[in-house]
Amino acid sequence: MKYTSKIFILITIILFTLPTQLKAQKTVTRKFFEVDQDIESLRQEIAELRKQIRELEVKTSIPEIRKEINKLIQMPEMTHEIMLKNGTIVKGKIISEDLDWIIVQTHIGQLTISKNDVKLTRKANLPKANCVTDGAIADQVFENKRVFQGKIKNTGVRRADFPRIIFYLYDENTNLIAADSTFIAGDYHMYQSGVQTDATIDPGRSFGFECEVTIPPKKPVSYYIKEIKWDELE
Repeated sequence: MKYTSKIFILITIILFTLPTQLKAQKTVTRKFFEVDQDIESLRQEIAELRKQIRELEVKTSIPEIRKEINKLIQMPEMTHEIMLKNGTIVKGKIISEDLDWIIVQTHIGQLTISKNDVKLTRKANLPKANCVTDGAIADQVFENKRVFQGKIKNTGVRRADFPRIIFYLYDENTNLIAADSTFIAGDYHMYQSGVQTDATIDPGRSFGFECEVTIPPKKPVSYYIKEIKWDELE
């Protein structure tokens, strides 16, 4: 009977304390689950930040990489042609010359040539750009302006830098009454200075343009003349 009472008391204690323990266990479990969620969210945010930093580093380093590549592949200017007595023609830039020797910078390095082997030295025909209109030019006539649309093509053998087209408007007495110009947006290029532009046209490429010329009041236009200009840099 004595042991039965003790057992009954122990069972009663367990029954009363068990719900409290289970509730505490659920609370603790739920709390740890929420903490785990917060840690996972932080990990995702850190991973996203790392990704954005990597993308930013790549974007900011590309111009410098392109600049260094341009330096590595920089070609010497071909200003001279040297014809040797054996028929060989050396193209490059003469950087030094005396009574006996000629030093030429070529795309494979410097060459030292004895003048006894030289038959003829002449200036090289440098490659040129040649920008022309590609097809007809559309001319829209308004009361106070003229709008010209068309394409410019580089038919030369080297890049045209900052190509632009200029329109000159004249009256019937050949008086210039208005003029304006526009640059042609075309191929991307980075110069050795690090300057970047899309106002270039590579050989064989063609790009569109639109040029608006404002006309002064009471100045009728009889005809126009166009002019295409460009630079050849580096």
